[in-house]
Amino acid sequence: MPGEGVPDAQGEGGEAGARSASTRRWRGTCPVGVPGGTPGVYSNTNYLLLGQLLEKVTGLQAERCIARDVIGPAGLRDTELAVGAHIQGPHPRLYDAWFRMIDLPRDHSVHDMSWAGPSASLISTVADLNRFYALLLAGEIVTPSSLAEMQRTVPVISQEGDDRLRPRSAPAGAAEPGQDPYWGHGGTVWGGGTLAMARADGGRQWCTAVNLQRWNELDTSGRPQPHAVDAALAAFHRLAANG
Repeated sequence: MPGEGVPDAQGEGGEAGARSASTRRWRGTCPVGVPGGTPGVYSNTNYLLLGQLLEKVTGLQAERCIARDVIGPAGLRDTELAVGAHIQGPHPRLYDAWFRMIDLPRDHSVHDMSWAGPSASLISTVADLNRFYALLLAGEIVTPSSLAEMQRTVPVISQEGDDRLRPRSAPAGAAEPGQDPYWGHGGTVWGGGTLAMARADGGRQWCTAVNLQRWNELDTSGRPQPHAVDAALAAFHRLAANG
């Protein structure tokens, strides 16, 4: 979800910054709120705040609340929230090339993602992600009014500072002009990434997962350069979305 003036805690020291960032810390050091009409900036802090809100309202740890109210009822049998550095069961190894600045991609297969809390600690499969979005758009996860609010698009600037504003409902290349929009979400962790999308009418959906991140080289200004992997993923997304 896009943040509207809420600073990104993960931008302040990575893992340590995200885990130790209390509301008091970022409230005292970063401006909150943006003038009317100013685009928002994507912020992981939203997920940390939602986790605190869940705990305040339900009296449960956020991860337990999510497991009880979403993962279990939705029948997501291969989905859980991280509790340690090891994943039980079959899973791919994860590698991070850090923009080609290290000789060999670093292995992040053993990595404790619980530091991210509700922000990025979910472990799942492409099948479960597809199932989740199918149920969500069918109105079986949240109430119709909540789903309508989730589908209210706003301009947003990416974490990379990309000011080419796009509605959340239409990632680049996801749908041809005149076709129904796709809804979903993408995310990355050290070595892994996913993109799950579902057409608004529920008639088509897909999910991709990769086990290598930051494969691009950077130019002199520090911006990632195009790579064959990007072109291949874009072509696949177009094919998956449009047939």
